[in-house]
Parts: sequence; C-alpha cells; structure tokens
Amino acid sequence: MNRRRTPEEQAENQQPRALRGLQRQRLIDACISALHIHGPSKTTVEKVVAIAQMSPGIVRFYFDSKDALLVASLEFLATEFEDNVLLPITARCEQPVEALKALVELYLSADIASTRKVSVWYSFWGEASSRQEYLEICGARDAKFERLVNDLIGRVIATERITTFNTDAIALGLIGVLELLWQSFAFQPESSIDRDQARTRAMAYLSSIFPTAFTEPVANAQGRLSEAAYTRVQQLPLERAGLFRHSWQCVGLAAELSAPGHYLTLDGAYEPVLVLKTADGTLRAYQNLCPSRSHILLMARQGQIAQGIHCELHGLQFDAEGTAQEGGLTLSPLEVLNHQGLVFVRSHSAPGKATPLPALDLPKSQLTILSEGGQTSVQVSDTVVAADWKIGVELWLERAATLSHHAWDQRTQAEPGRTGQYLAPNQWLETTASGCLLSQWVPLATGQSRLRQFHIKLTPAGTRESPPPNGQPDMPNPDIQFAESMQRSLELRLGSALGPEWAPDALLSFHQSIAALSPGGPKDAGDLS
Repeated sequence: MNRRRTPEEQAENQQPRALRGLQRQRLIDACISALHIHGPSKTTVEKVVAIAQMSPGIVRFYFDSKDALLVASLEFLATEFEDNVLLPITARCEQPVEALKALVELYLSADIASTRKVSVWYSFWGEASSRQEYLEICGARDAKFERLVNDLIGRVIATERITTFNTDAIALGLIGVLELLWQSFAFQPESSIDRDQARTRAMAYLSSIFPTAFTEPVANAQGRLSEAAYTRVQQLPLERAGLFRHSWQCVGLAAELSAPGHYLTLDGAYEPVLVLKTADGTLRAYQNLCPSRSHILLMARQGQIAQGIHCELHGLQFDAEGTAQEGGLTLSPLEVLNHQGLVFVRSHSAPGKATPLPALDLPKSQLTILSEGGQTSVQVSDTVVAADWKIGVELWLERAATLSHHAWDQRTQAEPGRTGQYLAPNQWLETTASGCLLSQWVPLATGQSRLRQFHIKLTPAGTRESPPPNGQPDMPNPDIQFAESMQRSLELRLGSALGPEWAPDALLSFHQSIAALSPGGPKDAGDLS
C-alpha cells in the first residue's frame, strides 16, 4: 500500500519541474554544508532542513532516507568534479603542457576546492570502509583522475623525448602535491587560503621535473625581465653556460705576472681559473682544478711556483704546459689575453661569434702606465651580496644613463672626473683620481652574488707614490645597498623588475640578452659576451 503524501509533499508535486529541481539542489547544498560542519554520521535531516530553511516533510518528497540524501550529495560532488575538471582537461589532452597548467588551476579553484567541499570529500572517504556506495563513488572519481594525470604526464615525457622518466612515479608525485594542498585547505578558513601560492607550489613541482616545458617566462613581450629571472633556481645554470662561458673575465694586472712562475687565480663566474707565466714569457691559462678528481689546485690569489703546479692530494706535478709528469693527465686549457695591461680569461669563444674586448675607456696617461710602464699596484676586495648579479649590472647601466641618482652624486662629488665603462656581461671599469677600479658581479647562487673589485693604483714613472689620505672614512657602496633591497622586494613580489616608465637602451639590451638564454629564446648567446 502506498504511503499517503503529506500536505507539503502534495504541494511540492504540483510545482513546476524547474522549481522542484532548484529545491532539490537547495537540499543537496544544505546537506554539503551540514556534512562540512558535522560529518556524515552526525548529519541529520533536521540539521539539513535547518540550514536550507525548508520543511522536514519536503525532504521525503525528494529522498527516501537520510542515506539517500547523503549519497545524492556525494554524487553531486563527483559529477561536478567530472564536468568541471576531468572533461575539459581531457578535451585538451593534445596540448599536455597547457592541459596540466589548466588542471592545476581548476583542481585548486574555489569552486572545486573550497574548504567546505574538500572537507566533505574527506568525510566520505573516512566512512568509505563501511559504506560500499561511498567507496564506489570516491574510488571511481580518483581512478579517473589518476588515469588523466598519467596520460598527460606520459604525453609530456614523449614530447620532451625523455626516456629515463617514470610516468607513474611523476604522476603520483603531482597527485600527492595536489592532495596535500587540498588537505591544507580543509583545515583553515576560506579567507586564509592563498590559492595563488598553492598554484605556484604545484607548478614548481612540474617545472622542477620538466624545466623547459613549465618554466615561468623570465621576460615579457618587450624583453623586460620578470621576477623569475632573479629568483628561479633554473636560471643561473643557463646564464653560466650561455653568457659566462664565452665572456672575458679580468684576473688582474699583467704587471703582477712579471717573471716566469708567477701566477694569478680567479674564482670565476663559470669556473676557477689559473693564469701562469711560462719560462718563455708567454701567458697560459687553465682550469684551476685537478683532472684526477676536481679540487682547487692553487688557493692563493697570486704567487710564484718553481717546479710546476703541484696537486698535494694525488701527488701529481703539472708542468707549464699543463701536463702531468705521470699518468698522462692534463689541465683543461683556457683562452688568455693581455688587453692593454689587464689580463682576461675565458673558457672558449662561441663558434663563429668571437667578440673582441673593446678598448679600455681610460685616460691616455693611465693606459700608458698600464700597458708600458710606471708603478702599478692592485688590491682585490670581495663582498658577498644577497642579490642576483644582474641587479648589480642594472644599477651600473642606470647610473651610466642618468645623473639623477643622489647616492651616486655623492660619490661623484667625492671623486671628480669619475667615469665608467661597461664590459659585458658583468664588469664595470671606472676612472678614479689615482687609478682605476674594475668591478665584477659574480653569480654564486640564486639571489646571491659576489662583488669583486680590483682597486688599481697607477703612478707615472719617476713620480713618488703619495701616501693615502688619513682620516677619510670609507663611503658605503650604494651598489650593494640597493641591490640587496631590490632582491628582497623581488622575492616578496612587491614590485616589477624594471619599471614601465623608463629604461635606457643599454639596460633593455641587457635584459634581452638574458631572456635569449631561456627556453623559447635563441640557444646561443655567445655573441652577447
């Protein structure tokens, strides 16, 4: 015998179908809220209708029982996930990189991954061991999601032509990252969730596995660098290989290599360097590394050797030609150049694109002292700076283009006639009252560099060297102060890397040379050194 319908149910049955659908959905939404607050076992019809502000009798018109209402709510969440995540991403599987980016975006969106909905998913999973219908719905959703992620990861691996990667392991890692982020959503109020940070963390996983496919662009369409150029770990190896491998780096003064056996070393931007004067008066340069097992051979910046280059660890002795007396090992040779009295070294020139060093922009009297004679001395200072090397170069180029920077106005007033010359990619040569100053920004790590400065004093022949002035305090170096401040703001994403209002051509050209090294740009930046 059929149950007699209540007056509320009879009234509900007479309403249009569309309205009935809206009221059914209203009950499901209220049930999801009740589940979020109370969990499946403590959710009751009374609590649902109280949230929905509806009559308890209407619930019976749509659902035979509380269990039916719970299952309908879970089915709604599963259908919503499939319609709004699985299906649109599946439709884009031919572009797996873009599909995975969209997958992260949708999976962590407020519509799908709200605190309310995520907590309900976990509530049902907690009850799944005793409720087969919960297990089937949750398990089916997860199985579809896992297959989709595996398919997309497999397509990226095939596109990148990487034969050593395990599709299942990488896909499982991504699913784990997303699930962990979901869990963090479930245990904090909606207002506290930082979805941008969550997306960044998920994309960081993908970019660490597939750096060329998921790397954030380091520059915009105009070639201006973004925060990623100064903060991304993958950027520095590209710069080392693309710029510093082919660039001339100053090691010191030719006058410091006045006799056979004299040597200079440099902890360079690309590799450690050793320059040696041989018995016939020529200069030779090598990697300052033992070829048997890499370690620094000569630690001092300068010195003199009598019997050859000695490796104390392995007992090897290398002659001036870089060849060991036993074992046939040789030191890796480098290019060396005495350029107007300064010694420069580089790993090797880019094929077909070797660019000579420009003439040094120094007063003729100073060039004569450097190149031909006179008294010279050099002091080298090293300062570790909590900033990317590129920021230091940008400060130089801005200073060269404008005289409006107050901090540098002070230094110019202290030393009238001070001028500067940029030696790409990381060196700056300045004229001082008593000589010249050559500075290098050397990259050490992401967001860290070394400012090395060669303080070169030049005294004409026959002139007595004047003693240094007494009581003159050292002026703080604005390069370091501003560079560290700018790096910090970029790491916190508080401002742009290069303002939109104005930038000198030299600075834009420098930015473009960096952008050319990144995925999608020219592969060979040797002509930029």
